[in-house]
Amino acid sequence: MSKRGRTIQSQSRELIVKLHDYFERESLNGGPLVPVAQVHDRIIDALGIGTKTIRKVLKEKYGPSGSEDNVLRTPKKRKKSKPVTGIDSFDADAIRNHIYGYYSRKEYPTVSKLLVSLKEAGLFTGSATSLVTVMKQIGFEYKKSDQRKIIMERYDLVLLRVSFLRKMNKITDWDNVVFIDETWLNSNHTVPQSWTDDTKASCSNVPMGKGGRLIICHAGSAGGGFVDNALLAFESKSTKEYHEEMDAVKFKEWFATSLLPNLPHKSIIIMDNAPYHSIHIDKPPTQANKKADIVAWLERHGIEADLNSLKAELLQLVRENKPTTPRYEIDELAQEHGHTVIRTPPYHCQYNAIELIWAQVKGYAARKNTERPFSTKKMMGLLKEACAKITKEDWAKVVQRTKNLIKADFDRDINIDNMIDNEIIINTGDDSSTDYASDESE
Repeated sequence: MSKRGRTIQSQSRELIVKLHDYFERESLNGGPLVPVAQVHDRIIDALGIGTKTIRKVLKEKYGPSGSEDNVLRTPKKRKKSKPVTGIDSFDADAIRNHIYGYYSRKEYPTVSKLLVSLKEAGLFTGSATSLVTVMKQIGFEYKKSDQRKIIMERYDLVLLRVSFLRKMNKITDWDNVVFIDETWLNSNHTVPQSWTDDTKASCSNVPMGKGGRLIICHAGSAGGGFVDNALLAFESKSTKEYHEEMDAVKFKEWFATSLLPNLPHKSIIIMDNAPYHSIHIDKPPTQANKKADIVAWLERHGIEADLNSLKAELLQLVRENKPTTPRYEIDELAQEHGHTVIRTPPYHCQYNAIELIWAQVKGYAARKNTERPFSTKKMMGLLKEACAKITKEDWAKVVQRTKNLIKADFDRDINIDNMIDNEIIINTGDDSSTDYASDESE
């Protein structure tokens, strides 16, 4: 304790030891190690701190005038902000549409402008570096257009989206459009916030952590709601990402035995590009295949080839002769039953209406999951209850919303393409040469 009754902190204790050792050295020296007139130099030598630190502390104590007597306080540590790059699919879509808005206004979307406008819109709170990372994640690139570097969406993604939108806009009967997808529910899933005074009487008794997890797959349409007898739900056996636990065998079995027999004739099935949805039939070989496998594939397709050829030559033959469109097991299985499969483009889950249904299902389960036991068995019951509560009218609403979105996005893509084909306005103050410094450094 100090004379004033305050505990001396560890850093102050270290300084006491340093002063003691310094004075001992002066005692052995028989006099000052540094002339007494050189006050700052004596402090530096005794405590091992820099001139800037001394000046800063003295200024805090005595003020600019040198006549004050302020109380010294420990400066607050600056918290390092974590990168904001983990956004969900709905936020990603909102950011994408925000970027499209610049093109609609005939403006170049630069990182500095996006950082301001996204924050004002409440869509993003991270740094410029984080924003660049997010834009790359959702399919944008930093490309040159007329000698100016601007944000452009990847052409392959644009092509996939436009192809999907064209197919969807040709649909005349949306009642038979069936949306399928997978999701999850944790046994401790409940409402994230509630009013409380932090006493036991007003606190939730839900255990900490996520608890066990259910992997879920289902399908539905505006014409019939959830497909009868098509709910697939099972308990997770690992802590992996839930998509990794739904393998191709499990999905194909569900698709063939639970979904197809219960669909109306000539349904259009909408699904994403998950690997287990897209198992190829006779997939063309790649660089990863051995030469013998490449030769065997070429011979099956009536193309002469031998092992004496270079691998590069064989792969060139593959590129020249592979089908223009891939064949998928699921697609051909659906075709056998008179149905058609259309896949949503990457990063565009907003075109799958069941995503909005999942939000309703999870909301119901969260509101009902308030008492023990908090188990996957109980959550399974809540899941079935929630699905039963979803009506055909609920489905009709989200499908209509999805239909409107698809029509609007198709019109937007056409308009943006026309604008890019013409001259885009460059606002005064744009500085694309320096705006992407963080992008280039990555």
